[in-house]
Amino acid sequence: MLIPGKPVPALKIDTVGHGTFDLDADNGENGTLVIQYRGLHCPICIRQMSEVEAALDEFAALGVEVIMISTDRADRAAETAQKAGVSRLRVGHSLPLAAAREDWGLNISTAREGSAEPALFAEPGHFYIAPDRSLYFAWQQTTPFGRPSTSDIVGGLKFTLGSNYPPRGTYTGPL
Repeated sequence: MLIPGKPVPALKIDTVGHGTFDLDADNGENGTLVIQYRGLHCPICIRQMSEVEAALDEFAALGVEVIMISTDRADRAAETAQKAGVSRLRVGHSLPLAAAREDWGLNISTAREGSAEPALFAEPGHFYIAPDRSLYFAWQQTTPFGRPSTSDIVGGLKFTLGSNYPPRGTYTGPL
């Protein structure tokens, strides 16, 4: 279970056209935003990918590195990036399903009959990771809709970084 203020698992993943991403080496001055997207079959993910690429300069100004990852194979991730029209955004692929669920707490879905979905895939998640590789916030979803907008994430990061706001949800003691 991921807990704000505690270390997140290591993440080293191949990307579409940007080599290997390593969370320990490729983090921003003020941290890293890792966005898990569902895959090529998800039009909402493709739209989100375009929106995130359009906001890369805002994230860079905040000192936050961004990567979008999925459990899709390399060829499907490349097609997703092409459909989204992205070239600057790091798009990671081939996250093992076991790591998605066990390390990152993501929900795993099975393909709907007659759909273009892969047999198994991870549902969306957003993880903002502090420079010390501790989790600041996590958001996981069981459906493709209802995810935070890119502008909300940018605004939240501006507030967080500007006011030294602490991570919330850190209490793990008795209830």
